[in-house]
Amino acid sequence: CAAITDVEFLEKNFKPGFEVNVKGTSNLVSLAGKDTFIIYISSDHIFPGNKFWVQGYNERATPNPTNRYGFLKWGGELALLDHSNRLIVRSSKLYNFVWLKPTIDRLMNNETVEMTDVIKRSFMYLPHFVGALMWLAQNKVETKLLHVSGETIFSYYIFWTIFQRAMNLPGTLVARKHELKDVCPRPLRAGLDTREAKRLHVPMGSMTEAFADVKRILNEHI
Repeated sequence: CAAITDVEFLEKNFKPGFEVNVKGTSNLVSLAGKDTFIIYISSDHIFPGNKFWVQGYNERATPNPTNRYGFLKWGGELALLDHSNRLIVRSSKLYNFVWLKPTIDRLMNNETVEMTDVIKRSFMYLPHFVGALMWLAQNKVETKLLHVSGETIFSYYIFWTIFQRAMNLPGTLVARKHELKDVCPRPLRAGLDTREAKRLHVPMGSMTEAFADVKRILNEHI
């Protein structure tokens, strides 16, 4: 099932976002039989991100979105509440080689790249997230809400600093200590607590495994 995930687009275009993300989910629930298992993918954007959480937001935290994308994701969750055979999976920042490549190229060209040091997320490799979803689809768990993401919360600057060292990339990273004023608001200190997913033995992979796979793909492109 598709959804609109462009944060800035949704901030300016609430109505089409509501039609797709909330009403679309509601329509799916209406059409699905009661025995149909639905996995809904949500986001840590449903949280305000105005506190520091060492482990991140857990499944018991109260949603309070700071932007329309988060509000619409939460609306999709609410649309599922009458469907008992459901699993809501929230994640944080998902990344893959396609997302990494433009910044890799800039660093390899020995450029200076500015990254925010105030927006924090728990980063997870997209192939690992897909693997976790496949596992959850095949292994019914007793919960109806689960956080699946990277286990450590980083700012974008810290994430890229670790990545640059792991890949031995040239170039310079510069930390931006303030958020830009011309984009829609985002939860600054987000990220998710994944201890419940670990308790259930959901396979989520590690950053070491993710970076090894990215390095393999990068070597194929050089």
